Amino acid sequence: MIWFYQRGDQHLYYEVRLRDDGPGYELGLASPEGTLLTERFLSEDALARRFSELQAALLREGWGPLDRRGLESALERRGVSGRRSGAMVC
Repeated sequence: MIWFYQRGDQHLYYEVRLRDDGPGYELGLASPEGTLLTERFLSEDALARRFSELQAALLREGWGPLDRRGLESALERRGVSGRRSGAMVC
């Protein structure tokens, strides 16, 4: 699952996924500068706690959910099209 956020003209996103290399989960965070930070968790509970902390911190720092126009713009800057056949961007 991927969440997109904006603050002014800055955009970031974070993703929660299963680890490819073994048991557990990963939380990936792409900064407005394009830096990707990945955190790993062995338990769903640890991931859920960090996820809640991250969401609260983003809101405190003035970040909010990205609207559709902002999402399309952010994807284009990263070289990803949100308008593919059969794909839906929500």
